[in-house]
Amino acid sequence: MNVYKKIMDVVATVEKLVLCVGLAFITVITFANVVVRKMTDSQFAWTEEMVINLFVLLVMLGCALCARDGSLISLSLIFDLLKNRGKKIFVSIITVANIAFYLVLMKTGFDKVAVQLANGKRTFSLGWPEWVFTIFLPIGCVFLILHTIEFFVDVMNNNAACVKTGDEGGNV
Repeated sequence: MNVYKKIMDVVATVEKLVLCVGLAFITVITFANVVVRKMTDSQFAWTEEMVINLFVLLVMLGCALCARDGSLISLSLIFDLLKNRGKKIFVSIITVANIAFYLVLMKTGFDKVAVQLANGKRTFSLGWPEWVFTIFLPIGCVFLILHTIEFFVDVMNNNAACVKTGDEGGNV
């Protein structure tokens, strides 16, 4: 399992880099669009298209990083009352449910990409194929699944903060 953890550390580092670069890019083009709009009567219409679609990727990657340490939004009322064995059972159930949800979301995303590929639809402002942006959803789901499994493994090996110290650290 150490190999999996090391691989996931590299994956998380790449995700963080993409998040930093993506957020910086979104900030710059949004600021440029506001400045141009205030100084002239025109605007960069393509920036809104780019920002919205990149934001989907950033949200998915951010959620995946939260899943890594079990800090996705949750209600920990039941979890906090359980002992370590109960927490492991509870995390097992939640992991199965989350992965099932992410798989449905991924399939939906891939189906949408397939339809867009078949139709050859293009974005309004940039003229790019729509699937280029839609693929961000299933890609995000892959990372969510990987990090959910990583958290599950950590809990089962008593390496997760929520199992080591009771209820401190990540939520489940």
